[in-house]
This record gives sequence, structure tokens and C-alpha cells, in this order.
Amino acid sequence: MSPTLTDSLLAATDRCVMCGQCLPHCPSYQLWHNEADSPRGRIALLQALGHGQLAAGPGMLRHLDRCLGCLACERMCPSLVEYGQILDQGRALLHPTHPPARPVQQLLDSVSDLPGMARQASMLRLYQRSGLQRLARRSGALKVLGLAEQEAALPPIPKATKLASHYPALGEAHGRVALFTGCVGQIFDGAVHQAAIAVLTRLGFAVTIPTSQGCCGALHQHNGEPEQAAALARRNIDSFSDVDAVIGCATGCGAQLHQYQGLYGEGLKAPFFDVAEFIIRHWPGDLPLHPVPQRALYHLPCSQRNVLRQPDSTAQLLAPIPELALSPLPGNDSCCGAAGSFLLSQPEAAAALREPKLAAIAKAQPDVLLSSNTSCALHLRQGLLAQGIAIPVRHPIELLAEALLQGEQGIAP
Repeated sequence: MSPTLTDSLLAATDRCVMCGQCLPHCPSYQLWHNEADSPRGRIALLQALGHGQLAAGPGMLRHLDRCLGCLACERMCPSLVEYGQILDQGRALLHPTHPPARPVQQLLDSVSDLPGMARQASMLRLYQRSGLQRLARRSGALKVLGLAEQEAALPPIPKATKLASHYPALGEAHGRVALFTGCVGQIFDGAVHQAAIAVLTRLGFAVTIPTSQGCCGALHQHNGEPEQAAALARRNIDSFSDVDAVIGCATGCGAQLHQYQGLYGEGLKAPFFDVAEFIIRHWPGDLPLHPVPQRALYHLPCSQRNVLRQPDSTAQLLAPIPELALSPLPGNDSCCGAAGSFLLSQPEAAAALREPKLAAIAKAQPDVLLSSNTSCALHLRQGLLAQGIAIPVRHPIELLAEALLQGEQGIAP
């Protein structure tokens, strides 16, 4: 056990006065109603571990694994306890003897190797579209191999999107920004990135996409691998230079990029902005938009609400669109259950936390569901598909691009 890490962990837990005001806001406590599955309970467990009063047994580890890391507790804590830091350090302390579950470790290994991940995605897309998936499911082979549950959770893999390294500003130039594309986002968010580029260039910003960038490191940071997370951060810090701003579309990645300075002692060389925040700041009041006569519900990811602290950005971003009826998804103050890798490590709990969201969507029957977090969007989309609900899940920037460029040759830059 590292004395430095232990002292740091104990110093962070000392701020907690155990008032319990976090309990009503904690999704895992609401799910299991167990004190040990609350932020206060987990802090007490780690304090006991750090003082040598408790060993890291299966029970304690289970309670730590059940935390989603949504940080709803940290947002409302009157003592300003840095619970996210405590959880990360606790998991790092226990990592040598309690590594992440196998599906999570596979994900961590994949996102560290983007070319390898792209090859895997291509193979999985072929598997899904060639008929092999239907054959594998009907044959029962997946159950025999113990892969049925994991395979059923596999989202549809979209066609790979090839982006250029640079896009010039259209019209009067106002600056040069870099777009962060991440790891999983490079597979699933191609249309989102195209929409962001289309809007940014139309607003007069040249967009560069460094090929040297990679995973933001959030998954490693929150799963007990801070050294690997720091190495990934270093790569991104070195990749983004000579720009006025770094723009991200996925709020989960954005939350991690936003915290580089505090976590690793050095931040990005240019200020980071979530794409909605940046466009809101630079939106010209007289830019015409086409009507989008749709009813849209917007999901508010925990990363957007509790870390970036931008709960109103989606509504502000889409407010100028004529004829768009926009409403918040009921229950936006609670986690959907995706929580990065939580949906892989705790699939039953993730599904239980998602269920109220799906019920609210099914009741409202919107034309589209919006979410700015890649993991949340995949989780919600998969749940809707499983229930046979044909409601598309899109990023808010896609709707803005549609309103801005309607009638033109698509929204691809």
C-alpha cells in the first residue's frame, strides 16, 4: 500500500462530516437502500481501510464497484467533499488486488489502442450486417460460450466516418479551433462530429483535427489506472496547440479534459469548451435557421450537470430553432445508469436505473431524444431498441446543423 496515496486519500475523506445529505441524491443508494452503497458509507469504508481497521474483502469491494461516479453527491455537498477524487484514489489503491471486471478491462485496453479499436469495430460491423449475428443468436452458441448477455448489449456499429485534418472557415474568419474526437466517439459519433464541423465553420471558425489525439483517459482515471490516464492526458496536451480553443462534443470526455489541470498538474494549452457552450458564446443573433417542426426531449448527462455545471446549455443551444418543441426528459436530475463503464460492470443495475427514463420516453413519444454524452446515448438507444421503441437518439448539435443547413448537400463538411 502506497503511504503517499493512503495519506492523500485520508486527507480527502477528513472533510466529510457524515451529515448524510448526499443520500437522497445517490442513485445506488436509491436502488439498494444500503448505507454502504451511499457516498457517506463508501467514505467510511475507505477511512477504515486507510487506518488499517478493515481489509479489502469482497463485501467492501462490491460496494465500491456499485458506485456510478455520477457526482450528484459532490454537486450538493455542503462541506464541498471531493468525492470523485476519493473514489478514484480508493480504486487506484485497490487496483493491484482488485482489477476491473473483465469487460471493463477489455474496454480500457481497446480505447488505449485506437487503430486496434477501429479494426475491431469494422469486424463487429461486418458480423452484424453479414447475417452472422442472426446465425450466432439462433444457434445458441453465444449461450454456450457465456457471451449471450455481452453480445446482446452490443450496439449497432455505424459505418466508419473519415474526417479530414483541417476544415477552413466559411465567410469571415473568427478564429481556429481544434475538435476533440476521443476514442469511442471516433466509432459512434461520426455524424455528431460532422455536424459540429459544419456549424463551427459556418460561424467562421477553421477546424483542425489532430491525428495524434486519443482517448481522454476518463475510463482509466475512474477505474483505478491514474498513471495510464495521465499518459493519455499527456498525449492530448501535446496534440492540441496553436488554436484558440479545444472543442468537445461528448460531455463525458469534456468533463475529463476540463479537469486535466487539477488531476495532472497541467491542462490543455488552449481553453476547453463543450460544443454547445462555445456555439452559444459565438452565436450571431441574425443567423437564419430553418424550422424543425419536431417534438424533442433532451436528456441531461451527469457529466454535463455535475462536472461541467452546464445544465441549461442544450436548451440555450436549440432555443433559436423555429417550430422546435423542446422539453427536458423527466427525471433529468438522476443518472441513466450508463456512467461510462458502469453499464458493463453492473448491467442489471444500469438497466434498472435506465427503466424510468425509458418509461418517460415511451409515455411522451417524442420525435427525437437528445443526449450529449456518448455512453448515455448508446445506453438509452439500446434500451429503446430492446423495447421496440423507434425513437432516434441524436446529439443536440445534429439538430442545430439540420436547422442551419437544411436543403443543402447534407450536413457533412
